[in-house]
Amino acid sequence: MTRIWMGLALGLGLSACGGTPPFGGEGGGDTEAGSDSVYFAESNDTMTLNNITYDPTTDTLTLNNIPFDDPDNAYERIAQENFSNNFDAYESAPKAGTNEVQYFAVFRRSDSGASQVAAAGTNGYIEFGYGGAGAQRLGNRPNLPSSGIYSYNGEYAAVRTTRDGTNDGVTFVTGDANLRVDFNDFDVVGAAGGSIGNREVYNVNGQRIGALDGFISLTDTTIDFDNSNIGSATATEIDGTGTTTGASGNWQGVFAGPNGSEIAGIVFVEGSETREVGGFIATQ
Repeated sequence: MTRIWMGLALGLGLSACGGTPPFGGEGGGDTEAGSDSVYFAESNDTMTLNNITYDPTTDTLTLNNIPFDDPDNAYERIAQENFSNNFDAYESAPKAGTNEVQYFAVFRRSDSGASQVAAAGTNGYIEFGYGGAGAQRLGNRPNLPSSGIYSYNGEYAAVRTTRDGTNDGVTFVTGDANLRVDFNDFDVVGAAGGSIGNREVYNVNGQRIGALDGFISLTDTTIDFDNSNIGSATATEIDGTGTTTGASGNWQGVFAGPNGSEIAGIVFVEGSETREVGGFIATQ
């Protein structure tokens, strides 16, 4: 009952915010990283994540600006996780007798070390609750090609939540990211788009429990050559028959590595009953 009341109370408070992110100020995200990062803080009031740090020595993931997760914003690795790709699963560790909420997250740093992505969600609310996703470029901003069409392929992971606030209300998802980039299209502003497919579902312990039919379509969008980023565009979930499930949202990303040979991106789709928020790293 405590969880249900908290969900209702915060939901009422959020509806009165008038579109302003309640924990993220103006919703700009990681001010220190500037154009080297993208987040969903400006797209959805409850997706408040605005900075990611990772300590490989302790295998600790720190996700900033998510309310009620942990006083230190720390997430611990789920040791028994058995994902089919190189993403890892994490969880917050709420202390008994506090108002801390259990959150779950996925994270990956690219093989090159040039970028990283994370996404988080919770089943601690009647609605979808707070969370978010972020993609960060960790090295220098690359100089992108002025022409050429390239394929980028890689890995995806997400946290998938339902509105019911039950123990089965959150799962992990892995998948494949396939993108195409034309650096001299749309009147020399470039084009990028693709899909997320082969999605597999895991329980909160990171054990596989099944698969999701269909894919997520990443609508073509433009390239910001000044910042080596990919602009926000629509993401749509398509079922196994080729029909939209009614879940949609956005995707965007950053180029990293020599000549933009790597893309770190974030994706979310939301329908009447489910939200999936994730990230991908894909290379040429």
